[in-house]
Amino acid sequence: MSAAPALSVIVPAYNEEALLADAIRRLHGALAELRLPAEILLVNDGSRDRTPEIADALARELPGLVVAHQANQGIGGAFRTGAARATGDYLILWPADMPAAAEDLAPYVAEFGRADVIVGCRRRREGYNPLMLFNAWLYPKLVATLFGLRVRDVNWIHAYRRESFLRIRLTQRGIPMLAEALVRLRDQGARFAEVEVTMKARLGGVPSASRLRVMWRTLTGLFSFWWQWRREPRPAGRP
Repeated sequence: MSAAPALSVIVPAYNEEALLADAIRRLHGALAELRLPAEILLVNDGSRDRTPEIADALARELPGLVVAHQANQGIGGAFRTGAARATGDYLILWPADMPAAAEDLAPYVAEFGRADVIVGCRRRREGYNPLMLFNAWLYPKLVATLFGLRVRDVNWIHAYRRESFLRIRLTQRGIPMLAEALVRLRDQGARFAEVEVTMKARLGGVPSASRLRVMWRTLTGLFSFWWQWRREPRPAGRP
């Protein structure tokens, strides 16, 4: 991973001491298997456990891994921190608890150069309880209704052309940043592609998205962005 990177993988990490080392080593190996010039930007998002020490040790061990430490800003803030330091042609946000293999990244890489935004669409949800499944069904419909943006999977792993991503202004710090980025890139005229991907079970722990307060914050954040967005000047062709 020494050549100028085609891909910058940004990994926000908050209190992931139990999973982090294994997840990052797997991701590093997957990128090496793809023979793709790449870098990993691991953003410690104000963790209170041993995540910072583990991250720094991994940076000494693995070529092409850069670590950033910041106060807690949520997944959106962590991704913006990584994007500001990235040098790859494309950016991708990878969950710290998601095991990676070359075949997981390959569908995104196949669209490099043809699309500005590559939306990963899960074939099925792994580890979702009924409430999470209902939320996963409802959320894309809300995004389509509020913003006129119709994609099959709003809150999963997406890849963005870096020069396009850096031109947009993001206001959301948490999960709603994912919808905001898609909407603002659509408004900018970005070319979209959707690819089918496989969601794997977490390496461990409980997903934060299963918590009612996280679901509530996500919905209120989405409506906050909508309230702001609908008052902004409309580019030609914007809904």
